[in-house]
Amino acid sequence: MISLHVYMNVKAGKERELDVQIRDKWLAAMAGQPGFVSAAILTPFSDDALAKLEASKPDTALEIVSFWRSEAERLEWVARPIHDEVFLPLLDMAEDLSFTLQTVTDNWNL
Repeated sequence: MISLHVYMNVKAGKERELDVQIRDKWLAAMAGQPGFVSAAILTPFSDDALAKLEASKPDTALEIVSFWRSEAERLEWVARPIHDEVFLPLLDMAEDLSFTLQTVTDNWNL
């Protein structure tokens, strides 16, 4: 199993539009793909809460993590036209966007 981590900051005034695009379009389309396991949207604690906990502040406002049975199945999803239809609009709403991939070596309850 692999995990895809997408990191982004939102352009000012695009927060609601981006939220709808991520939840109702991108993740909804992704969830129906062969090999998709699960996904989560992560947002950081407030700066004050992180400071009280002596925790690091993330560089981005959002992290979307999706889990796939294999990298080959994730790449098949990326190659489908629906991927560009639901993902490319995110680029217009994001101030910046980056990603990484990781191998899941152990998992519990996924």
